[in-house]
Amino acid sequence: MAGTEEVVEEEEQRLRPEDDEEKNEGGEEEGQGEQKGCTDRMKDFVRSTAFLVYTEATLSTWGDRMWSFAVALFLIELSPGSLRLTAVYGFSKSCAVLLLGALIGDWIDRTARLTAVRIALVVQNGSVVLCAVVLALTLVYRAQIESMQGGWLMTVCQVILIFIAVVAILAGQATRICLNKDWVVVIAGGDKEKLAKLNAAMRRIDLCSKILAPVVVAQIMTFVSMLAGAMFIAGWNVVSMAVEYYLYHRVYVSVPALAVKEKKGDKKGKNDNGPENPADETVKKKPPPPTCFQKMFKPVLTLVNGWKTYFLQKCFRAGLGLSFLYMTFLGFDNIMVGFVYTQGLSELAVSLLVAAGALLGVAGTFVYPPLRKRVGLHRTGLISGTLHWSILILCVASVWAPGSPFDPLYYARNSNVTLPDVTLPPDVSLPPSASSNVSASVSNPTLPTMVDTTATATQGEEDVKPRPVWMYTSVALLMTGVTLGRIGLWMYDLTVTQLYQETVEETQRGVVFGVQNSLNFFMDMLHFLLVIILPAPETFGFLILLSFAFVVMAHMLYASYSRQVRGHLFHVNLLYCENCRKDFRHHKSFAKATSAEDPALQVPLRSRDGDVSTREFVTTV
Repeated sequence: MAGTEEVVEEEEQRLRPEDDEEKNEGGEEEGQGEQKGCTDRMKDFVRSTAFLVYTEATLSTWGDRMWSFAVALFLIELSPGSLRLTAVYGFSKSCAVLLLGALIGDWIDRTARLTAVRIALVVQNGSVVLCAVVLALTLVYRAQIESMQGGWLMTVCQVILIFIAVVAILAGQATRICLNKDWVVVIAGGDKEKLAKLNAAMRRIDLCSKILAPVVVAQIMTFVSMLAGAMFIAGWNVVSMAVEYYLYHRVYVSVPALAVKEKKGDKKGKNDNGPENPADETVKKKPPPPTCFQKMFKPVLTLVNGWKTYFLQKCFRAGLGLSFLYMTFLGFDNIMVGFVYTQGLSELAVSLLVAAGALLGVAGTFVYPPLRKRVGLHRTGLISGTLHWSILILCVASVWAPGSPFDPLYYARNSNVTLPDVTLPPDVSLPPSASSNVSASVSNPTLPTMVDTTATATQGEEDVKPRPVWMYTSVALLMTGVTLGRIGLWMYDLTVTQLYQETVEETQRGVVFGVQNSLNFFMDMLHFLLVIILPAPETFGFLILLSFAFVVMAHMLYASYSRQVRGHLFHVNLLYCENCRKDFRHHKSFAKATSAEDPALQVPLRSRDGDVSTREFVTTV
């Protein structure tokens, strides 16, 4: 039974002695009696394949994070006073990944590893450099471009910028699939503990880059100019592309297994008699040539087959649950930051909370490897999921806590456009004269008259009162839940990623992760669409409740997958065994006694040498 095999495998991992430290790829032999010092260990690590992979990931993610932060500011600079270009870019990016994610993954599966990653790297960095150059030229000759032909040339430049930026996003998705989802699996060489450490380290690098890279490029754009920021990003990508190209080659050479890639249609063991049996070669039938319809609609058929392949995976429910977490407002995106700012939190407080959430996410990457080693991969997902949604209950409580602007009947009222109904920051209040004038204008509309703005402003400043502390209860609960929930969120993300890496076949790894990216971007689009439908702070409570519902559904999907594979979610024996209630250790002896009475239930644990251990047995009950 599949569930029994999974349980036995997890128990073997948990009971087997702790493995030695990871072997260095620097060529050192095992069994050296001398204990190395800190300097020698550092030298060995620098020469290892892991160091090359981490360096490459750092350069790649740092450039990605700088560009993703700066491109929105560049587009706003080209259309001051409007967010239209930024919205068009975000929508175009999401649609492109949604439609082309499976095609990109299928191309990765059909292409040699080194060739695929090199093409993706050159296209990604080259697109960013080209986009930065076009942007720089547009900023330098902006006056002339806007004055030509009624400004249509500026529109053409904006379209070109968005198109090139979307191409860079697609190539970046291909690069991340190659390195983070495929190469690390081969580098780990079947060692699940090493794979967990590699995944955690890669995620840690990404989170740290997400914090620090925008700070660096923002300093250049603030204290020098936008043009200098664009040129810096272009120069970084040129240098980074050359270094990454070399590092990929070094990793490829140091891990010979990367050169061996099973292609679609190949079956292991298809020629059992070996190459000396020529009869099998003649019996093999060539696949029929593609029809005219298949040639015309090959991209569409590839897209459809990619989605079918994704949903045929036995762990697709875990991946679907992961995509549900992208349809949430309980994170540190621009929407959440803007909402809490309207509720009275200062810029400093918001920045500190964002930093705290990022640090807790990094802490989750440190907790994940030892927890997975201790309790197994499936239990780690259950623990992290439970931790995540249980902490987010604080966010649900914030909807009805004191100070919450939530108004479920906001759109049912007669008028929601009057000035007194607008939610203002705590340091801004309306003068009494303004309120009375607005009320009078609603009942008896007349043309506005001139007022003494100086006197009104002075009177308003005198009437402003500090906001009571209890009015911050709602936003405090909201941000506490969002901040503390990051640790469970990223542990769950690492769990699902490793589940796919361990269960998806090598020939389908690219297309499956491509479809996963498409699902993630679709849910992200959906959550932005909901903001357009419910933009008022008074209705943000609905978005919080909907986000919590999606989080719970996500972890329920994972729990259903775990239940299917393992046969249970938790040991029910602990609920009705009186001895186990007093001492949990009795449960283990009880299981051993049960398995001893029925030899058919005994599954021997094998030692690291492959010999059957006579001391430990795991029951399959």
